Amino acid sequence: MKELLSMEQKKSMSFTAKDIAVIGLMIALKVVLTRFLAIETQFVRVSFTFIPTILLAIMYGPWVGAFSGALADVAGFFLFPKGFPFSPGFTISAAVAPMIYGLILHRKPLTLRRIILACLAVTVIVNVGLNSLWLRILYDQAFWGMLPIRLFENIVTLPVEAGIIYWITGNKSIQRAMKGYPIKWIR
Repeated sequence: MKELLSMEQKKSMSFTAKDIAVIGLMIALKVVLTRFLAIETQFVRVSFTFIPTILLAIMYGPWVGAFSGALADVAGFFLFPKGFPFSPGFTISAAVAPMIYGLILHRKPLTLRRIILACLAVTVIVNVGLNSLWLRILYDQAFWGMLPIRLFENIVTLPVEAGIIYWITGNKSIQRAMKGYPIKWIR
């Protein structure tokens, strides 16, 4: 009987204790940044949760990024509820964003253009698209009525997020700490 996965595929799916620890720490960091250090209104949230999300996607790829994003969302909601109702839609968004980052940035040169492309794709597809849809369903608000506010927020935060990620990936100390991961540093 033929094996379903080759040895190379099996090896690429195995995780060391260090990998599991790093993934767990990034998930915990994302929960803390989301639940305690974010500025939130009903329709807008400003936070730095994108940092561990992007770093996980860069280091481990789209699938680990998606799994950890969804896990962080669910764990954060059940461990530290904020009064908002649980919505599986936002869990889908929390999984789709790192998947997009991973597809665009994992094992590829981390150029400013590629980082901006990844941030733009997540902004359009997840932040403006999916999250606005979930808010529309959850709060029964007019989609087109809240869209200008959400567009403005994301237009302002897009260059900030891309700049922070570009700076982080260009930082020599961070590059040394992430040595051994399949990352193509360009600076």
